[in-house]
Amino acid sequence: MNFFNSPPVRRAMSKILLAFIFYVVAAASFNGFFGANAFMDRHDPRRSFQVMFDDSAYKPFVYRQFMIKAAKEIRMLLTEETQKNLIQEFKNYDIITSHHARAKVEEKYLIEYHALYFMCFWFMFFSMFLIREIGIEITKSSVAGTLTAGAFTIIFPMIEWLWVYYDCAEIFFLSLATLLAIKGYWLALILIAPIAEYNKESFLFFVLTLYPLLAEKISVKKAAAVVTTSAFLSGLVYLYVSSIYAVNLGGNTEWHFYEHLQEFFSLHSWLTKYPFYGVYWGIGFFIPNTLMIAWLIKCTWKKLSATWKFHIKLALTINLPLFILFCQPNELRNFSLMYISFIAMLSIYIKDLITAKGEDDFGTQG
Repeated sequence: MNFFNSPPVRRAMSKILLAFIFYVVAAASFNGFFGANAFMDRHDPRRSFQVMFDDSAYKPFVYRQFMIKAAKEIRMLLTEETQKNLIQEFKNYDIITSHHARAKVEEKYLIEYHALYFMCFWFMFFSMFLIREIGIEITKSSVAGTLTAGAFTIIFPMIEWLWVYYDCAEIFFLSLATLLAIKGYWLALILIAPIAEYNKESFLFFVLTLYPLLAEKISVKKAAAVVTTSAFLSGLVYLYVSSIYAVNLGGNTEWHFYEHLQEFFSLHSWLTKYPFYGVYWGIGFFIPNTLMIAWLIKCTWKKLSATWKFHIKLALTINLPLFILFCQPNELRNFSLMYISFIAMLSIYIKDLITAKGEDDFGTQG
């Protein structure tokens, strides 16, 4: 008993228990993701696993190559004997197709498909630790930070109902970049920018929103130089990748402005439902979703620091016109530049819930 009560062992066991809880939550979240559309195998032929893997996907989807290239590299690192054994193992018991009817896995891509599948999960898992640290930085509460990571991860698939695999890596890179900015690790931020951009071109815009967070740790001029350099490197990656796939079908952007106008005035778009975790809930700007987001903003905006308010305003200023002009209607996932803003407000809301005394449904003990 003295051994288990010793401070080092208690700290270690606390970390193990936290990792276990996060593992279970990330698994549930990823199951919610993958169960919806798999890797777009039967939903969208423009960006399914097959066309992404053979580089024939439509632009701009084909630009998002980071995880596809990683899956290919993983196979190349394996010996032929190991590849044969893995393929036979997957054929004997395929954890993917046996649990997900929407998945369509060709035998010649068994290793790459499984590699991508597990990468998505691990990106979700490690993102939880980053989100937790962001929540702790904002609220100064490890409990609030932990609950924020769990709550956001469970909600995430309901935001990303038309998800694609690179969205799992996107939330990881957005969270990592934010945490680096909060802590003032400017060189690391510059180094990850090209990798994050290789995963999804939205990072070029997101890195600009980190200026106020970074400026709290380093000088204003240096912060401006860091985000500018990061955006410049991201832009170079975007130009390089777009040049490689210049002959692919599709355009660098898709124009959706008039569709947004139609959807906005259509009652159906505010009431559309989709199965999440085996039950139905509304997608996109479903009226309850919109009301809950409005309530979250109302309860937390005044409690945000000036720095975080600046970040959120920057993110909204950039994201809103991009969404209206170039993104598919009624998809909250296209507000990905606002994910960290949502996490910030959610952490404050949770902190208020657990510290309130006699003022909420949790009772006088908070």
